[in-house]
Amino acid sequence: MKRHFIILIIFVSYFGYSQCEDSDKLDLGGTYLSRTKNYIRFAEKYKDSIYLKEISYPEDIKKIEKYSDFILKKAENYIIDRGGFEFYKSIKIHGFEVNYKDTIKVNLKDPNIYNLSNYNVTYWILYLYKNKNIKYAFGLEFDKNGEMISENKFPKYSDNINFENLTDYCLALNLIKKNKKFKNKKVDYIELSYLDISNSFCWLIEEVAKPNKEFEKWEEKSVNQYYINANTNKLESVVEKKFMSIASGVIISKRKIKKEIRKEKRLKRKQAKNKNTTANSGLAQ
Repeated sequence: MKRHFIILIIFVSYFGYSQCEDSDKLDLGGTYLSRTKNYIRFAEKYKDSIYLKEISYPEDIKKIEKYSDFILKKAENYIIDRGGFEFYKSIKIHGFEVNYKDTIKVNLKDPNIYNLSNYNVTYWILYLYKNKNIKYAFGLEFDKNGEMISENKFPKYSDNINFENLTDYCLALNLIKKNKKFKNKKVDYIELSYLDISNSFCWLIEEVAKPNKEFEKWEEKSVNQYYINANTNKLESVVEKKFMSIASGVIISKRKIKKEIRKEKRLKRKQAKNKNTTANSGLAQ
């Protein structure tokens, strides 16, 4: 009986984790977005595994192997040196992009476009970090010489050895709802973010913006973004975010944009699957 009682306690605790008001507002932290609009995306192959399965038609990274191997090794060394080996093991590559100058016309059928020594390119590598049910995406950018030219995206292990011990985001939600600045406000979304000044992951909570006063007119909006230390649950910073809402009065939030991106990716996966099924049927005949 005692053994069964202990198991029940664990079961309830596990499924009760992060169940609070607005816990459904938890979103993917960081971004999967491309660095520029003029790029080629490649499928990353590592130890015979292929990531980016949700991307319909990435280019084969073997076309630029002598460049990508060098850059990926630079990225690996940087991540291990800054975040530690355990952190490195917990992330996966989501995408590898080569960014060209806007003056270069990218033609995927032109073999010369893959001779990267002829171009002043940069490399944008997207990663996905998972910690229990929390997801955080980030990108690192390198120049053609392998020097990292993007800002830090995760804590430095030697200065914060417990940075992966994340607090329950419900604690962060409860903390902000007691803040005077949040009085009469609602939560738009909460996500894992990184604050370099504190060398820690933070829970980023953004308010819902006020509705437009007039129809079919652009209006400047401002909302507060609250950064709560995800190790100590202390408020680190409050940042005012300004933006313009569309004339119809509908506000396109970051959360809604991400949702639309995910819907588009699911559609692409479905289309690619149908295309493969059709092709296989033709071969079978």
